[in-house]
Amino acid sequence: MVTPGTATTLNLQALAEEIKARYDKAAVKVVDLWRSRMNVYEHIISNVFLKGYVTWIFHGEQVGPSSSLDTSQVEGEFDHDMDTLVHDAFTMHATNESNDTNINMEDGDSREFMNGPSVQQSEDNINSEKFYQMLREAEQSLYKGCKKFTKLSFLVHLYHLKCLNGWTDKSFSMLLELLSDALPEENTLPKSFYDTKKIISGLGLSYEKIHVCPNECILYRKDLADAEICPKCNLSRWKYNSNDVECRKKIPAKILRWFPLIPRLQRLFVSPKTACSMIWHEVGRTKDGLLRHLADSFAWKNFDCQYPDFACDARNVRLGLATDGFNPFKTMAISHSTWPVILIPYNLPPWMCMKQPNFILSLLIPGPKGPGMNLDVYMQPLVEELKELWEIGVKTFDACKKESFQMRAAIMWTINDFPAYANLSGWSTRGQYACLCCGFEIGSKWLRYGRKFCYMCHRRWLEPDHKWRYNKRDFDGTQEFRATPDLPSGAFSLR
Repeated sequence: MVTPGTATTLNLQALAEEIKARYDKAAVKVVDLWRSRMNVYEHIISNVFLKGYVTWIFHGEQVGPSSSLDTSQVEGEFDHDMDTLVHDAFTMHATNESNDTNINMEDGDSREFMNGPSVQQSEDNINSEKFYQMLREAEQSLYKGCKKFTKLSFLVHLYHLKCLNGWTDKSFSMLLELLSDALPEENTLPKSFYDTKKIISGLGLSYEKIHVCPNECILYRKDLADAEICPKCNLSRWKYNSNDVECRKKIPAKILRWFPLIPRLQRLFVSPKTACSMIWHEVGRTKDGLLRHLADSFAWKNFDCQYPDFACDARNVRLGLATDGFNPFKTMAISHSTWPVILIPYNLPPWMCMKQPNFILSLLIPGPKGPGMNLDVYMQPLVEELKELWEIGVKTFDACKKESFQMRAAIMWTINDFPAYANLSGWSTRGQYACLCCGFEIGSKWLRYGRKFCYMCHRRWLEPDHKWRYNKRDFDGTQEFRATPDLPSGAFSLR
């Protein structure tokens, strides 16, 4: 909330008095009224202000007619705002021309967005039915006379607690039964977790299950969606069940869970607040040459120089890709490796882009063994989406500017350890040619008695006249006069 630029304009004594008088919960324990600018700045960043304190009404700012701050926020009351949540989830926004809340279907951009070539009319009708059903759930009271929660807001908060604390589905259903008995008889709580999930599923984004060959040769999708046997290894896509002789219930040997990226990126722009944050790297960043955000890095600037057509629109999404294996069973007694593939949107400010709610899970690769060099087989759905986002883009409604635009996206870099680096790049990080930067020019040597490779070409990155280039005694008995090798291209590493 407070940046160094704004902190320099604050009256430090008045700020300390206000914090002491009004924000004991926000937690600056002031002993002396006078503190240095940096100390006050660190206190506010570490302990934050109260939620909802957006307009600084206690520090001279006036509440305008368009301000988002209302009386309930100042007094600390929580506003569930389920109506806005439903509108954002279904990409339908209210008009500002009248006091009535109407779906903004009159706007040309919205109509073009909703009726674009990528969205079928039947899907629009289904989404409209779900939207109005969700609005009815949002308006239905939890029980007669309840003013704190609606049915939908209570279920959303209860489901949020389940996710945060790892409740089982059975325990959630038992809690619903207890709450239903405790609340008045006319309460509208569902009876089980299954019923709850059906109600709130419309607010989320779905995923697809894709069957995988047991040997990880292919994905059963597109032309191979109906195949029963892998065309490469001739293995069946189904598990063998000795108890089910008639094969009445077929169980797939492996399942890849794919969370489509495009609708999740579009979801970032349906909320005005998030949509405005997606251009922070261009309009909100302090551009003084210091490295505060990845937009200040040489890699980001070099990318902008190479692809100016992409960089001209700040709303185009810059992504980082991270993947690694982990054991989901929380015990070392079971050897299991599940690989999530996560994307990080770097358009957001630093305090948002590295928070867990803003990570985008794209693929969940099943165990019990890691994919190894077959990772490219699992990456096919994601790669196809990324190619579409880079070459063509998708029409997306920007709730901040109230217009549609052609959203594009690009992978800026990957985040992984050295073994996963080999799986993603396709270049082995073991053996004689382990360094992708050096390629085939690497100076590797086999240690006869150590029985492993060592790599002695690191002096090539020193300055041409550096003294270590002439040092034989402390290295391998040779002098190094070769220049820095050229970085290999992606086509080179895959040949």
